[in-house]
Amino acid sequence: MKKKFMIVLLLLVLLYSAGGVTYFYLNKTNKPTIRNISSIKNYPYKLKSNATSVMKNEFKILKDNLESKKINEESYASSIAKLFIIDLYTITNKFNKYDIETGYIYPDAIDNYKLNVINTLYKYVESNEKDKRTQKLPEVTKVTIESQEPIEFKINKEKFNGYKINVIINYLEDLEYDSTSEIIVIKKGNIYYIAEKK
Repeated sequence: MKKKFMIVLLLLVLLYSAGGVTYFYLNKTNKPTIRNISSIKNYPYKLKSNATSVMKNEFKILKDNLESKKINEESYASSIAKLFIIDLYTITNKFNKYDIETGYIYPDAIDNYKLNVINTLYKYVESNEKDKRTQKLPEVTKVTIESQEPIEFKINKEKFNGYKINVIINYLEDLEYDSTSEIIVIKKGNIYYIAEKK
């Protein structure tokens, strides 16, 4: 009796294990491992392994500026605006609609920003879980600064110095996404953040 019980128990364990392994292999995702490939000491900005060449080039400009002996403030702010736009509107490399970069966003606004992007711009982005997405999505090839002017910007009762930057956005293919944008970049401490986008 004891022997039969042990055999049945062993069979159940084997069946359960085999089922678990089968389920894992049939349902595993092909999500690529995305890692940080570059960062800038004392700054929150990171370059990820799925970055496009346009993003990599602009990140290098930013990094060179921030690691120089004298930082060019105007160039610093414009790089943040460009990197933000490149990342936001390059959706071809996003895993799903929740794949949102927040390193450029003013910290107190991150939650609202993510919610807004998920419910608007990324709302209909299909998941690329099994690397079989056929949906046409935008990829930014160039961001041009049209104008940049110093401003004072208020958040609640706190005032920040920054820039109002207008940009022109070019894509690999015109899928009728925004071709222009107005961005407010503010400085808190020694770090520039995106405070607003129109």
